Amino acid sequence: YSLAEVALVTPMRDGMNLVAKEYVASKVDKRGVLILSERAGAARELSDAIIINPTDMGQLAEAMHEALVMPEDEQITRMTAMQALVKRYNVFSWTKLFMNQLAYTKMKQHTLATEMLTPTVTTQLLADYHAAKQRLLLLDYDGTLVGFHANPQRAEPDQELRHLLRALAEQPNTRVVIISGRDRTTLDKWLGDLPIDFITEHGVWLRAAGQEWELFQALRNDWMRDLRPVLELYVARTAGSFIEEKDFSLVWHYRRADADLGEVRARELLAHLSFMTANTDLQVMEGNKVLEIKNAGIHKGAAAARWLAAYPADFMLALGDDRTDEDTFRAMPPEAYTVRVGTGARSLARFNIGSPIEVRQLLRKLLA
Repeated sequence: YSLAEVALVTPMRDGMNLVAKEYVASKVDKRGVLILSERAGAARELSDAIIINPTDMGQLAEAMHEALVMPEDEQITRMTAMQALVKRYNVFSWTKLFMNQLAYTKMKQHTLATEMLTPTVTTQLLADYHAAKQRLLLLDYDGTLVGFHANPQRAEPDQELRHLLRALAEQPNTRVVIISGRDRTTLDKWLGDLPIDFITEHGVWLRAAGQEWELFQALRNDWMRDLRPVLELYVARTAGSFIEEKDFSLVWHYRRADADLGEVRARELLAHLSFMTANTDLQVMEGNKVLEIKNAGIHKGAAAARWLAAYPADFMLALGDDRTDEDTFRAMPPEAYTVRVGTGARSLARFNIGSPIEVRQLLRKLLA
């Protein structure tokens, strides 16, 4: 290093490249020229080097000539600046930077953490429920009232759940709303005879108890014939995945696919669909082992807000388990009890509960 008048460092791809920095650090007399590939991470710091594209042979030759004929005073100026940078950003500086960033990340995690629904909180929730004059319960279905099933059509409600929902809905001044991404036909078949409200397909179809189904707003579905072939391509490439077609949305399910392959294909499909739906009135939503393409602006939160306006309540409880339920939590007023089902995920919900089993236990306590 100390003998070399020019250092030529030309990686095609390099995270940092310490050779370039070692060369700079060794030049005690500050004479010497560094030629550095723009594809090395160090190029973002050592801007006083001659930066080149390593695949451009003409540029490389010109850089070598420039280095060999560079005046001594310019060499000293460039090397002094690079040495100051190398000295400043030493191993201790990098360690401090990383540790500070980790500490900041952990602090942000704590601020976004959701409190567990402890016995103390549960006691207060029950007291508020029984003291309320009007109650509104917004309940997600899959992953909240029932566990997930490899075949979504086999996740039908058991008799216990049906009796529980009926008992809650028949309590005075209590509205029970199933707010789900499922299609209205399935939920109507499973629970339509109960005196409860429905918000289905993430807010597309609405039905208050005893009334007819209505659309949240006029929607179009002519785009489905263009995007379905894309989903069919990923079904062919991902064993175990399948397509669900709703009235105004398409869903790609990969719960039955190999876990690793499913996640890889989901990321690929998400990127593909995001590109295709850019600058359109469509959106791509991620759920629990699903990707859904639907009309933009229609989501659980918008429908929940409509229910909150139509049926004011002084006790509100919203339960959900995945990203689509975050829209519901966002729409709820601060005093509402919002509960995320499952552990580990950050959420806008105030509280967290472990599983659908615990959800049913909580709902049974409301009847006590």
